[in-house]
Order: sequence, then structure tokens, then C-alpha cells
Amino acid sequence: MTSFRLPLRGTAIVLTMMAAFFLSACAANTSSTDEHGLLPHLTVDMRLPSELSLGSSGQFRIAISQDGKPVQADDVAFEFWPEGHPEQRVEIPGEFGGSGLYTAEYRLNSEGVYVVRCRVSSGSLEAMPAKRFAIGEEAVLRLAALEQQQTAGAPADGGSSGGHHH
Repeated sequence: MTSFRLPLRGTAIVLTMMAAFFLSACAANTSSTDEHGLLPHLTVDMRLPSELSLGSSGQFRIAISQDGKPVQADDVAFEFWPEGHPEQRVEIPGEFGGSGLYTAEYRLNSEGVYVVRCRVSSGSLEAMPAKRFAIGEEAVLRLAALEQQQTAGAPADGGSSGGHHH
């Protein structure tokens, strides 16, 4: 049986060429990145009301920026729904308050765990951050359990949503 062997110098040249090929294929387009190497993006800081209670309205806020500068978005909407029931989604347009700040008022009429998601678009950029919040003592405990499961790497719903809906 005949074996084919490249001389050591030939092997080094082939490996160098392969490395150059792979590295060139992975080269980043740095002309459209920021100082951290990230592509252009919107930063959305979502703030929940400090006090939320059953039957009263809470003011939900976001601050939108790009590269540390406030952004006036083309479209902002707040979406609310009970956890596990996105078909009950309620959409409220965000009200512009200047300097990249937007707000929406939402009244909670039943206890439970809720999701608030903001849909933000500005030019070709979009962001859709979401947060959970709870109304009522049982819901607060359920939300804490969901967050603990999520932190431990379990699925967000954990399969334990049965029997906790009101």
C-alpha cells in the first residue's frame, strides 16, 4: 500500500492557505458597526409602574435611544396580555413625551401574571422588548416561581400553568 505524504513545508503552506480562506470568510463588515462591534440597534429601556393595583391604571414607560442619544421612533405600541393567553392581547399606542420617552396607561381588571411588550420601529430598526408583571398575591408568587424556573434554565412556562388562571 502506498501512502501519500506532503513534505512538511507543503503541509504548512496548505494549512496557512486554508486558515486565510476561513478567516477571510468570517471577516466582519466593520463599516456599519459601533465602537463595540455591534450592528446599529435601538436600545429600549422599559420601566414598569412602581405601584400596580387591581382596578387602577398604571403608567408604563420606555426610553428609546441609539448610540446613547434619544430617538423619536416612527411607531411605538404597547401590547398587554395575560401570561399564556396572547390571543387576549390589547394594543395601546405609545404617547411621545419628548427625548425618546413614550408612555401608555393600562388598567388591570383581574389578578394574574401579565406580559407587556413594546413594539418599536425607527427607520429600518425594530425592537420588541417584553417583561412580565403580576397583580395579586398569588400571581406575585407564581411570577417568582416562573422567574426562578427561567433562571434555572427550565422552559418559561414550566408546564405548571394549569389551575392558576383567574
